[in-house]
Amino acid sequence: MSDPRNENCRRFSETGGMVTGVELTHVPMPATKYELLKVALIDERAAQGNIVARVSVMDQNGIQATVNCWMAWPWKGQMPGGWEGRGLPGNMDYPYKHMITNTYNPFGGQGPLAIYIGDANGAIESDVVGGLGLPGGHHVSFDLVFRERGAGGDSGGDGNDTGDGSGSDTGGGSGGGAVSGDVAAQLQRIEDKIDRIARQFGIQF
Repeated sequence: MSDPRNENCRRFSETGGMVTGVELTHVPMPATKYELLKVALIDERAAQGNIVARVSVMDQNGIQATVNCWMAWPWKGQMPGGWEGRGLPGNMDYPYKHMITNTYNPFGGQGPLAIYIGDANGAIESDVVGGLGLPGGHHVSFDLVFRERGAGGDSGGDGNDTGDGSGSDTGGGSGGGAVSGDVAAQLQRIEDKIDRIARQFGIQF
């Protein structure tokens, strides 16, 4: 599985005194229902003062899924045994939105928050993203996309399409042996999924 983290989520960086990168951790949980398709930092300049993690979740057909989107804390590199609390978004509008208000020292470690999809009691049902926060108090935001595993037989194949040219995997994934049918129909399904994702993020081709 390719790394679903955008390049700007792999290490802390600044340009001209503004935050352009952070270090997040992706914890794969392959036995769970949902996989992380993408996580990207909305850097300080682009965030324009906003401090929100926007989370989209899709079913196997690329349609928005109604789920429990949890934020947990504190993230110190460990999973639930070290978490002291968790909560759902203040409202259930879609995409789900968690306010990111916790500051941290980016030179001393990662941010104190984690995001995942879970059941009504908070049990983990997805991959986990850890390390979110406001580095040095700078205002940044995040975009996360989760998808039900097994979607189109290409699980994990297209998680690096970040919109900035840093990822170009087109979904080779685990279904390579099944491409003996109607290729045109398969390409159309891929195009439809891309169109739905683009509409969710307001991207126009």
